[in-house]
Amino acid sequence: MEGFSQAADNNKTPILNTLREWLSNGELVLEIGSGSGQHAIHIANALSKIRWQPTEHPDVLPILTKNISSFGSTNILTPQSLDLAAVEWPAESVDCVYAANVIHIVAETLGRKLIETAAEILGAGGLLALYGPFKYQGDFTTTSNAEFDDWLKDRNPKSGIRDFEWVMELAKDSGLTFVEDRSMPANNQFLAFRRL
Repeated sequence: MEGFSQAADNNKTPILNTLREWLSNGELVLEIGSGSGQHAIHIANALSKIRWQPTEHPDVLPILTKNISSFGSTNILTPQSLDLAAVEWPAESVDCVYAANVIHIVAETLGRKLIETAAEILGAGGLLALYGPFKYQGDFTTTSNAEFDDWLKDRNPKSGIRDFEWVMELAKDSGLTFVEDRSMPANNQFLAFRRL
């Protein structure tokens, strides 16, 4: 598999076990920032009734497309190009928007766009699922997350671990209702919101 990520491999099963509680019956899932496609391949294979739409920035879409073609199950749709800064997303209505390790990688303006646009395209009862590390009341949950934040900012000053409260406010302002903040392995969280 090209572009293999050990971190994505480590967290794919805990994420699957969480999504299994939310998805089961033919839902269309739009994944933002699919990377090499490891989560798409693992989760869609296990949840055979759902339909999974992987997306990635145009620069790295070829790697994702090749991996899905080689290893993906039939319920994974053809990978689509998605630049968070773009006006149009490749789906008009979905049941779930899923983004793992995206909010802290992209600039804050793009993180805002992710949440706001997800709220727009989610159907009634739709789920927004965000996975990754977050700060609470401005504080990191662990020393390692603080060090990770420094590493992120060295790579791109506009990136960084976001405040849980910031995400909550954005989601609420976008018409989403908070459902759960679940602790996950390796100092990550799984945030779930519903479009009512």
